[in-house]
Amino acid sequence: MLPRKTIIVLVITFMVTTMMTAFSYLYVSQILRLRIANTYDTATSLAHQLAYAAKQNAASKSIDTSNPATMHRALEKDVNTNNLLQSEPGDWSFIYDVSIVDTTGKALLHSNASLVGKVLPPRPEFQQIVAARFRQQLRLIYSPASVYDVTYPLQLNGEPFSTIRIGVQTVFLRKEVEDRLIRALYVSIAAVFVALLLAAGISKAVLLAGEVHAPSLNLL
Repeated sequence: MLPRKTIIVLVITFMVTTMMTAFSYLYVSQILRLRIANTYDTATSLAHQLAYAAKQNAASKSIDTSNPATMHRALEKDVNTNNLLQSEPGDWSFIYDVSIVDTTGKALLHSNASLVGKVLPPRPEFQQIVAARFRQQLRLIYSPASVYDVTYPLQLNGEPFSTIRIGVQTVFLRKEVEDRLIRALYVSIAAVFVALLLAAGISKAVLLAGEVHAPSLNLL
């Protein structure tokens, strides 16, 4: 059987290490969640910018907004909206592609010109990753590469006539969060080891101090 002093040292060390591990787990999970949320917010903001550019185009050219076909043709020819759409994948590493599709899923505009006029298959919503728990977020990000959409509907006289889709690929997202996640993991591991050493040292010092005082008490 282990000496009582050794048992106390081990118990205190285990408790402190467990607490630090739990705090480290929460810290790393929050870093990942914040980076994912930031990616979602950025993609949503870019979708809003595209929507604004499209609406400005309609307003400035006095386009007949009661006719979806006219609006579609105006979108396809709008230089500002096209330039903004083409620039986003280059400006943001986590963006795979950007498109504006009609209600049938046909691409009116696309950052890949060869896909314009083609029907694009639906993709899962990026909101799934945002809402997932930490372990599931890790699994989704580190699973084989896939693309998730951040979408924003464009309405015409209160009715949907097209949708902005910003594709976020998990490979690019992985690169975006990996550096911060690794740094956070290293900090957490270092904190656990420091906590372990401090707990062992402090508990041992307290026990030694108790042994020093014990003989003097017995003499009294």
